[in-house]
Amino acid sequence: MTVNHGQNFAYALPIAEKVKPMKFSQNGVRYLATCVCLTMTIAANGLAEDLQFNRDIRPLFSDTCFKCHGPDAKTREAGLRLDQLEAAVEDLGGYAAIVPGHPDDSEALKRIESDDPDLMMPPPESGLILSDSDKQTLRQWIAEGAVYQSHWAFEPIQRPDPPAEFAQHTPLDAFVLDRLKQANLDPLGPAQPTTLLRRVSLDLTGFPPTIQQSQRFVLEVETQGLDDAYRRAVDRLLQSPRFGEHMTWLWIEAARYADTDGYQNDGPREMWRWRDWVIDAYNSNLSFDQFTIKQLAGDLLPNPSEQDLIATAFNRNNRYNSEEGIPIDEFLLENAVDRVDTTATVWMAATVGCARCHDHKYDPFSQREYYQLIDFFNDVDESGRAIKYGNSEPWIKTPTDDDQKRLSELQHNVARCAKRLLDAESEIALAQQSWQTPAELDTAVSIVSNGLDHFFGFDGPDARVSEKQGKSKVVTIKQAIKPVADPADLSAPKVLASQVGAPDQASGVATLSGDNHYDIGKIPGLIGNGRFSIAFWFSPDQVDSGAVLSNEQSTTQRSGNLVEFVDGHLQWSIIHRWISGVSAIQTTRTFEPGQWTHMTLTNDGTQRARGMEIYVDGVPQPVEVIRNTNSNTAKRDYGAAMNIGYSKTAGTWKGKVDQLRFYTSRTLSQAEAELLAVAESVKTIGRMPNVDRSESQTRKMRAAYLQNTKVDQHRRLLFEMRKAESALTEFSDSLPTTMIMQDLPEGRPSFVRTRGVYDQLGEAAPAGVPAVFPPLQQPADRLAFAKWLVDGKHPLTARVMVNRYWQMLFGRGLVNTPEDFGSQGELPSHPELLDWLASEFVDSGWDVKALLKTIVTSDTYRRSSKVGEQHLQYDPGNVFYARSSRKRLSGNVLRDQALQVSGLLVEKVGGPSVYPYQPDGLWSEASNFKYTPGKGSDLYRRSLYTYWKRTLSPPNMALLDTADREWCSIKLRQTNTPLQALTLMNDVTFAEAARKFGELVLESAGNDRDRIKFAFHSLLCRAPTDAEQGVLLAAWESYRREFLASPDLADKVVSIGQSESRDAFDQVERAAATALANVLLNLEEATTRD
Repeated sequence: MTVNHGQNFAYALPIAEKVKPMKFSQNGVRYLATCVCLTMTIAANGLAEDLQFNRDIRPLFSDTCFKCHGPDAKTREAGLRLDQLEAAVEDLGGYAAIVPGHPDDSEALKRIESDDPDLMMPPPESGLILSDSDKQTLRQWIAEGAVYQSHWAFEPIQRPDPPAEFAQHTPLDAFVLDRLKQANLDPLGPAQPTTLLRRVSLDLTGFPPTIQQSQRFVLEVETQGLDDAYRRAVDRLLQSPRFGEHMTWLWIEAARYADTDGYQNDGPREMWRWRDWVIDAYNSNLSFDQFTIKQLAGDLLPNPSEQDLIATAFNRNNRYNSEEGIPIDEFLLENAVDRVDTTATVWMAATVGCARCHDHKYDPFSQREYYQLIDFFNDVDESGRAIKYGNSEPWIKTPTDDDQKRLSELQHNVARCAKRLLDAESEIALAQQSWQTPAELDTAVSIVSNGLDHFFGFDGPDARVSEKQGKSKVVTIKQAIKPVADPADLSAPKVLASQVGAPDQASGVATLSGDNHYDIGKIPGLIGNGRFSIAFWFSPDQVDSGAVLSNEQSTTQRSGNLVEFVDGHLQWSIIHRWISGVSAIQTTRTFEPGQWTHMTLTNDGTQRARGMEIYVDGVPQPVEVIRNTNSNTAKRDYGAAMNIGYSKTAGTWKGKVDQLRFYTSRTLSQAEAELLAVAESVKTIGRMPNVDRSESQTRKMRAAYLQNTKVDQHRRLLFEMRKAESALTEFSDSLPTTMIMQDLPEGRPSFVRTRGVYDQLGEAAPAGVPAVFPPLQQPADRLAFAKWLVDGKHPLTARVMVNRYWQMLFGRGLVNTPEDFGSQGELPSHPELLDWLASEFVDSGWDVKALLKTIVTSDTYRRSSKVGEQHLQYDPGNVFYARSSRKRLSGNVLRDQALQVSGLLVEKVGGPSVYPYQPDGLWSEASNFKYTPGKGSDLYRRSLYTYWKRTLSPPNMALLDTADREWCSIKLRQTNTPLQALTLMNDVTFAEAARKFGELVLESAGNDRDRIKFAFHSLLCRAPTDAEQGVLLAAWESYRREFLASPDLADKVVSIGQSESRDAFDQVERAAATALANVLLNLEEATTRD
């Protein structure tokens, strides 16, 4: 047949195989194919068609010329630039590279056509070649006037009018039919209704329809007609919670979501609440502009909600290095680079990362503009080094709805206990008055003894001078905790109130003279990843330097705690490894010598400097964060013996210390710190008239009474209060957290990095966008940037997104390089359709469900996939959509389909990641972590919820075309390999699914023919043919014979997996049905979307 190709046919015809083999760069064949196609088209039509720069010339220049004569000024040779008209036609001293209308006078063409190795371009050593047809194309373009165009993707989106000839069709179909007419290709008719239902169900939800859904659809087709029934089915699928889950899978691949940090340590993190947010966003049809703004800048919205903050985790999904000794500045930059590259790829399909080290060689992005983009993401309040086990700053607690209900219950319980204490006030006050006798006060247990593990009062004969360490005498001392049984308290060890007095009145204090220090033994539990508190009185004689407390190890790691004076300020460090793993804060206030002051130091166990607090006389102090890199967890027994007044690194200290307390599993509250800061003892306060007591003394006396009274109901009130507070703290600590975006108040300046190296700073690069795009609204922050992407005037965002949705539904995009809309990317096959869809998307209010419905209800989407000779010969890649394209199901859909048809699927939406089956030992081989498979329902959750270790993807998913989560991935991968077939037949998940599917097949009917029909309808949404019935019946009988002869093998087959077997049939029957089900699950039709 004669093919009459129209003007635009050359946009993307995939006939590269018709080009003679030559040496080209990576994209050369693709661009050469375009140009050869055009030449063939012109020859076939017998007409001289005007050439277009974007379509015909830019690909040639981009592939063979721009590297030396393009946007990158630093690598530009001979001062010649060919990507801009002004530079290309510039007078170079009596000649010009391009002379419009005069190819023979154009120096560039002379060199391109030259055979002289010293003159020819591209030079022979480049390995790049322009074919004779390319040269002829360039000659014709110059002869036609060498008209330049800006790159198509950077042009504003213009809503085109659909071709009038096809006005009776939807605009989408009209554009496709117009291109088919130009190509002289005939479209196929619609697919079979059930085939169409399976197609759209897989595309929108990731599952084939159930038998019940298929039956409902068939009935509606019979009663209401195909079009109406199909639209109803589409509406149901878009309203299904499975829709949001399926869309989320694609988004988290783009967002490089994983449950671990990556790099060598690859420790765990907790980000599943963001995944839940994405599911909810898709299911609620959150408009894409809000979807964008919330994820890129939700923290900068006015009064952001918790959900707004969770959304920003999109750009905390990047890899994050927790290795010790890494340069912090380097990885602060790497984090920002990842965020820019990911954001640019996802929303703009722009390869801006190529401008990190130099100006982009193909697209108009300068290196400075790249670092201006970096500035939007460079202010995150992060340390530069990840927490090895858990989330890294900044993060927030993000309870689920159920968590919030439980949290409210616990908070209400605390409030209820407090009210009960308040209601009993008059009764307690009266009883306390009777209790305040010398005898009671002498035996009273000290206040705030709940969780007190070590107390040093420095009284009595326990202190003794032992050996010297250098010039310093070491005084060893035993702790003064006396066990006092108290069933109404939460811990047994107590300090008698009679042991505790005002520090300046106490019978003993630790006196540090500069030539001695105290060794009080090892105090386990003072670790960054654990709750603990330290409280003491001190009177410094020396405030310029010196260690007040230290349990640092003597090794270079210095693991332990150090409380020291630095120029009058008190600095507290929790050290895992010096200097790469330290949390340290310092009071902004200074201290004066000779004044008794009470100090309380608390740590909340989050390994954050912000989780450390210093109280002075019960008042929380403003502090400066000195270091915040304590990323590794420690065991409770780390650190050396605790010294008072000495550290090997900070030196000796002069002053006095008294009433030193260690709570090794509790974070004291401010109220408790205030009580400890009351200088007068309980005994002293007890002798004072009530009217003479201060408010703090009164509170201390009340606390002492409640803790020591023999009135059972009063002791019980305190016990219930402590129990309620403990339960609240424990539950609060267990709440899920999510890393979020949160900027430093003072920001972090950005600079061009010479050659992209982190410590080679060039000129300043304040936030801004490339000049090729519309300007940004001021102030130039992340919120402005996010709004700029979706303001409707941006030339890329809408095009990029509709292209990706098209790829999701058709297997390839209208632009077949969804990650690159630049000069090195492919041209759109249907440029007018792409812009119409982009305009429609914006005009609809960025309505994702409406866009998808527009596409899947089109005739183009609903066509049959049968390949005719005409289509195979002239459009083997189905670029023009004369038919539907079969596409292989991705690994997650294959697994989910197997779980559904087998009845194993647990349809719970959202929640933490789970641990399905995985071969033993893989994690242990690659890391210090061990993989422990889950049990019960965790094994059968949808693949979306599978725990994803960044450096070791779930093996079955890795083999079945799922994306690597190291980086952003938006290009669909479709392969068919022997390893995939072996996985589908032998992986435990698929083998167990075959077993359970086989059991359902057995139970579905009383004879094998009807059972096979049930299996086909469950999996393929159709009845088997007679030929298929015959083959499968024969196979089934052969399986029965084989297992009857090998009962041990049958026993193994029916024992696969943890799910229980149904006992209605014997082992041979179940094993044979399992084998049959395994065959069905591996049919090509079952593993593809038709």
